[in-house]
Amino acid sequence: MILVKVKESHELRWGGMAGIAAIVIAIIGRLVMGNAPKVMESSTTIAGFLLQYRTQVLLGSLLLGIATMLFLWFGIAMATAFRRADEVSDTPAMVLAGYVLLAALGFVGVSLLAGMTYSLTAHRSLMALAGGPYTAVTVMGAISGIAVAATFGATAAAIMRTHVFPMWMAWCAIAVAVVQLLAAFAVGSVGGVFGPDSLLVGVLPGVLTALWVLAASWMLIREHLPIPAAGARPVMGH
Repeated sequence: MILVKVKESHELRWGGMAGIAAIVIAIIGRLVMGNAPKVMESSTTIAGFLLQYRTQVLLGSLLLGIATMLFLWFGIAMATAFRRADEVSDTPAMVLAGYVLLAALGFVGVSLLAGMTYSLTAHRSLMALAGGPYTAVTVMGAISGIAVAATFGATAAAIMRTHVFPMWMAWCAIAVAVVQLLAAFAVGSVGGVFGPDSLLVGVLPGVLTALWVLAASWMLIREHLPIPAAGARPVMGH
């Protein structure tokens, strides 16, 4: 089998750049919001945080919304790379559907956070209820780990089938999927080390996911995807 490497158009590289930009902007957005209170803290504490950091939370939500759209662009580039390598399998479509679902969940989540912050701070009589929607948004983020796990599982399957990326990327994607799934099932804990906003459940899965996206984005930027000749599948990173 012969692999013929040709110069690709730049859409995949732009998708890789979008992936890196999504992670950077998401980190900035989270930092802008400041030290958010835990979900188990009192409604008074949560209300005080929203009142004091109203502008920062709204700005951070906007940045996270932008990051979500860039993340979708990255996902589309990934699905395109898999589709070019395998036009008969359903795995590229599964990857694309997964990233669309994640983008939808992410955009809904940050929109709810911004809408909650705006409404509660604009109508001070509702501040006593701040703990309810604040906790709901946090728990929603934890449960969305199921969607992340499904998406990364599909991505791992696509890598194993097409070899567009090195095989270690597939195994790392599986590891991320397992961690995200376990974190989602820990959502029943009301606090402590397994709480929905704890380091183990609320932070570690996101960090691992971000590292994987950065690695995949870099490969999209620096590599020319081989075009298969005579039915051969492309290999990236070999």
